[in-house]
Amino acid sequence: MRYHLCISVTLLDTLFHGKGDGEVPEWPPSPMRLVQALVAGSRSGCRNGEWSEAKAEAFRWIERREPPVIIGPAAERAAAYTLFVPNNDSDKKFDRQDRLTSKVVRPHRTANGSSATKGGGTLHYLWTISESEWSGASSHAEILCREARHLMALGWGIDQAVADGRVLTDTEAAALPGRRWRGWHTHRPGQQRSRIPIEGSLNDMEMVHASFMSRINGNRFNPPRKLKRYEYIAYLSANTLPPRPYAVFELPDGGAFRQEDAAAVAAILRSLACRCAKDDSHEFPSGSEMYVAGHSKAGEAPGNGSSTLRFSYLPLPTIGHEHADGMIRRVLIAEPFGGDGAHARWAQQRLRNQLLRDHDGNERGILLNLWRNSSSAIVDRYVGEHKNWASVTPVILPGFDDGKRIKAERLFLQAVRQAGLSLDGVADFTFRKAPFWSGSQHPNCYRRPDYLDSAKNRRFSAWHVHLSFRELMAGPISIGAGRHCGLGVFAASG
Repeated sequence: MRYHLCISVTLLDTLFHGKGDGEVPEWPPSPMRLVQALVAGSRSGCRNGEWSEAKAEAFRWIERREPPVIIGPAAERAAAYTLFVPNNDSDKKFDRQDRLTSKVVRPHRTANGSSATKGGGTLHYLWTISESEWSGASSHAEILCREARHLMALGWGIDQAVADGRVLTDTEAAALPGRRWRGWHTHRPGQQRSRIPIEGSLNDMEMVHASFMSRINGNRFNPPRKLKRYEYIAYLSANTLPPRPYAVFELPDGGAFRQEDAAAVAAILRSLACRCAKDDSHEFPSGSEMYVAGHSKAGEAPGNGSSTLRFSYLPLPTIGHEHADGMIRRVLIAEPFGGDGAHARWAQQRLRNQLLRDHDGNERGILLNLWRNSSSAIVDRYVGEHKNWASVTPVILPGFDDGKRIKAERLFLQAVRQAGLSLDGVADFTFRKAPFWSGSQHPNCYRRPDYLDSAKNRRFSAWHVHLSFRELMAGPISIGAGRHCGLGVFAASG
């Protein structure tokens, strides 16, 4: 059994003014902001005299935990308004017109989903504790639950709040209402990130506070220290996933493959990556045989299972404009969702300018960086953030649908789970045999690897699929039993 330390914070107003780095309004409030508010509440006023090493150790324990799951109300940017606050230079200039200075703010407004609920709703921060850890962690959790009641504000001083703590089981944690966010260490450039505490954050907070209290020394002003001990992660809705790091290449002019040979192109690309990995010292999770070559464990069907960490080799047919012919001129190597990008960077550097050879040893082109003017727009169809996606190469279902639509839908949902996607994030999907893109073909026209071509004298079922998500989903997206070898590749349809 697992346990969850849950710190629940109820905002007393629907407006939340807290900002992240770059003065960007923040939602949900970061774990670092919560920990700072908890420490401030624990050491305010007369409670500072009650501070103990046991309390400090409880906060240090939080620093060593994985980032919490956050559950709370949805929020959207409210209309901007102007505050007038005292001007800190008014002691030098006594003109009444300059005694106040304006400050434009644009807070978040929470949506509770219930007109009967007052205030800004409740946020829950959940740190998971395994059963084996519980004996050593129970005392820390008990202290933090008690100290949470001293919290006074979360965000600015005007963002007043009350908090409480408790320990929940998996069932109780799953029943908490609200939108869920999970923390990921990977992020897209420009994506908002949240601060999380790390080892040393509490000591750093104490030094920052001490420097603030001693900032005035006679007639001399010493600028207080800034907080330095923290890290960043991206909090995304639990219904979506972080982007997949990838390496992308383009063939020289005149080099192209037929879309029906997508699986063969993926095999050629994988063979090149395997040769490079064998001659290189780069370390891959579970080794290059699994991560690069994709060799499954004994007894495991190739292409199935969501727990396997490995490269996906995805040819990118030319689509998206009136002259698109569906030919393959670009190829992509993707890490799993949530990868740190180190292996994609290795592939981009190691495979660039390498020669592709087919199984007969014939030269089929050199892997170049993107060089055509149209390439960025085409690649963005495969790797951008969109809600609506349609398969370019057909999805190979992980089984036989026997010509029954209901069975095909059940198999497709199984394939969605195996690809690591959340079923709760799927809004709708549509099957058909006809392709959605110019240049794509009927599913039966595509070559398949041997392990997908026949089983018990029958071919695995294949369909073209249009898929809609409830929220923006970042590509590349590949689904089905052939998702690692160029089949079941999706592109944004709108």
